[in-house]
Amino acid sequence: MADSQPDHQTTFPFDTTYWKFYMRHLLSQQYFNASRVSLALSALLLAQSALAQDFIKGGQDTFTFNVGGIVNRFDTRVAVDGATSSGTLLDMESDGVPNRTSGLELSATWRAADRHRFDLLYFGATRSGSYRNESDITVGNNLILAGSLVNTEAKSNYFLADYRYSFYKTDAVELGGVLGLYGLDLNYKVTGTNSAGGVAKVVNASASGTLPLPSIGVSADWYIQPRWRVSSNLMGLSTKLGSVDGSWTVLQLGTDYMFTRNWGIGLSYLHAKVNLNATKSDFDGQLDWSSNSFLLYATLKY
Repeated sequence: MADSQPDHQTTFPFDTTYWKFYMRHLLSQQYFNASRVSLALSALLLAQSALAQDFIKGGQDTFTFNVGGIVNRFDTRVAVDGATSSGTLLDMESDGVPNRTSGLELSATWRAADRHRFDLLYFGATRSGSYRNESDITVGNNLILAGSLVNTEAKSNYFLADYRYSFYKTDAVELGGVLGLYGLDLNYKVTGTNSAGGVAKVVNASASGTLPLPSIGVSADWYIQPRWRVSSNLMGLSTKLGSVDGSWTVLQLGTDYMFTRNWGIGLSYLHAKVNLNATKSDFDGQLDWSSNSFLLYATLKY
């Protein structure tokens, strides 16, 4: 009699019907999640596309306002002449005045017509320092003897106003000629203490003046996208104009990027150099001055 063998059957940890249901559910859930992500990305791309179409096109803005901060590096040599003597040429930064400052910057552009623009820019700087002079110095009609403790203060306001005419303009590029006025409002104060015969005498010397410097130049704007612009502006002059004899140069390089139709951010570099002699009633002397400035600002366009 043959031995009977037990039947062997393979068993699964899960019922096959349940397993198929589970896999279908899992795949459908993953598909749903992937679809949801795809829809979200598509909506975002469509929104960005719509916004891009809504940005103000390059060269079509009417008003632009900028407000932000400016960081300056100065190099200043100034001499203030007196009625009967020439002033000592003072190197302000070597004489204790800081060469770096930061402050507020304001600027605006009005496109009065398609090819006509007017620009304004303003910033100010106040610096002060002290040192002990090794030789006599003359400021105006005042003499400060060697060995004195000299305190120097420089307050300055700078403004730039110009008119630009675009002689070449496309959707991507705008080139223009510039007629401008670069203005310096300068106030210098020097205080020293002279000691003679054991008696200390405080000597105060000051000079102030406004120097409006007419300029001519060129400008260029490159509209990379409706939201992104790169710009440059170069102007200056070398001439004898009335009581002012000298030369000056102003260079601007910048870019701005719009996050929305009206709001964006901008970064620019400003270089200015002035070398002149003036015999004005409010400023009689010599000025050799330069600045290198970086500006970071919020911009509003419409």
